[in-house]
Amino acid sequence: MVTPSLAAGGAERSVVLLSEGFLRRQHQVTIISLYSSTADFFQPPMGVSRVALNIAADSRSFAAGLWNNLRRRSALRKAIHATRPDVVISHMSQTNVLTKFALSNRDYPLVLVEHSDPAGNTRQRIWQVLRRASYPRATALVSVSRGVNDYFQWLPESMKVVIPNPVTAPALELRSKEQRSSEAENRKHIVAMGRLIPIKGFDRLLMAFAQLALKHSSWDLIILGEGELRSDLEQQVKSLDLTGRIQLKGLVNDPFAAFRQSDLFVMSSRSEGFPYALLEAMSCGLPAVAMDCGSGPREIIREGIDGVLVAEGDINALAAAMDHLMSDADKRQRLAARAPEVLERFGIDQVITQWEELFARIL
Repeated sequence: MVTPSLAAGGAERSVVLLSEGFLRRQHQVTIISLYSSTADFFQPPMGVSRVALNIAADSRSFAAGLWNNLRRRSALRKAIHATRPDVVISHMSQTNVLTKFALSNRDYPLVLVEHSDPAGNTRQRIWQVLRRASYPRATALVSVSRGVNDYFQWLPESMKVVIPNPVTAPALELRSKEQRSSEAENRKHIVAMGRLIPIKGFDRLLMAFAQLALKHSSWDLIILGEGELRSDLEQQVKSLDLTGRIQLKGLVNDPFAAFRQSDLFVMSSRSEGFPYALLEAMSCGLPAVAMDCGSGPREIIREGIDGVLVAEGDINALAAAMDHLMSDADKRQRLAARAPEVLERFGIDQVITQWEELFARIL
């Protein structure tokens, strides 16, 4: 498997969990990353070979970019060939293009995996052009959700398949109210998680929470994750006069501890693929509210069974759905009781079986 890195993120989490699942099924697995291992947040399981090429870097000009990609192509080609693979699986758009470029004139079956909805990201048009040029020459394209798959109507149906991200331990231990500290016992928590980048929509979540903060004075908002918008979000918290009620916790090694001590999960993303933040929160027994951003949440949340979907971009509707669940403990408990069923619906065994069915077809 080829990935940009094993940094904190959903695609990287998927690479590690898939490697664990393949290993259990007696496959030999190598993870090749473009960045060095110093960028790692996740660690692959014992038994998985790890090759960190340290060939990723920003280019200052088109000419420099062309030269850098030729250099990366050569290094990646050699690294893949050295593993003598039966199947090459590449993750994320830019890496997919580079991997296809590196494997020109090679007969290895190449599976490209899309983790986000390209329709929700209009930046870097050059990569859209390169995707159109390179993807049809791969063996197969795996989209992590039906919403992502819908973007690729220009590809033959025979090469497309939808396989969701797997969810697994350590989320198996359900949250326990007894784990809360005594001083936090009388407070309730909304939790959200993701990179602090525009597409995750945390600015919208802050505005929705601001509508409810006075009415629900015993509730606080916790956001897990780090990113380029930290200073902007901190300034927004100050301007909303919610310092002390909203915490930007940054990266945490064990988000499940925060999930188990929270009462409600909210996702306000502008675009998603098949979000781990939502999967893992629900696996910990959290009821969820999410904006219906076109792909991902609508394929995870079962409306009225384990969560609530609201119209994309409607901050008032998001606030209303949050208000309803914050006011109704019984409703929260009913949704929470069914939320951990994501472990059955998207468990690693079921997902790896789907991958093996794809292997059997393309080999």
